[in-house]
Amino acid sequence: MSGRPRSVSDDEVFAGVTRVIGRVGPTGLTFAAVGKEVGLSAPALAQRFGSKHGLLVAYAGQGQVVPTSFDEAERRARTAIGALHLAVELLVASVDSHEALANSIAFLHMDLTDPDLKAHAVAQSRELRRRIQALLDRAVEQGELVGVDLETGTGTGALATAVYTTYNGAMLTWAIDGAGSLTRWMRRSIDATLAPHRARPATDS
Repeated sequence: MSGRPRSVSDDEVFAGVTRVIGRVGPTGLTFAAVGKEVGLSAPALAQRFGSKHGLLVAYAGQGQVVPTSFDEAERRARTAIGALHLAVELLVASVDSHEALANSIAFLHMDLTDPDLKAHAVAQSRELRRRIQALLDRAVEQGELVGVDLETGTGTGALATAVYTTYNGAMLTWAIDGAGSLTRWMRRSIDATLAPHRARPATDS
């Protein structure tokens, strides 16, 4: 049965959830807070998602954050390494303060302890590593990276894992005592991981 078009899409609701979590963390998130953010009533959100847990599971399962960020980065960047930097920056663009990152990490704790949320976290983690490796494959083919073996399929896989680990570690180190913006901190960290394999000075932005 079809009904009237929704005045606020699920994607807009999820963007509102991201902003609310950034301000108050997942424990402070309520239908009322999200509704105020996106212009819907709390009862309307409750009818759509059933419960706060239902909203968070739907939010975690949207599955488009990683592919959307990487697709946009690949359209805009001139090189594979430039696309990698831009994709990562898009992923963390909503984190504009140490407090926002702390609140995001609080949501990660829920991801690790709630089976419904963890399944989505695992899927997103694997998709992120897959997209990182695809860009590293392109970087090797285009001569941006050297000393990485594409024939065996293990070289870029290992390097992708290292970049993925750097991505997560950079967020934690920035949260603890990082200076400047997270995006700049992230770029420097990933550049350091890739440095032994860079074929020439970076001209990838």
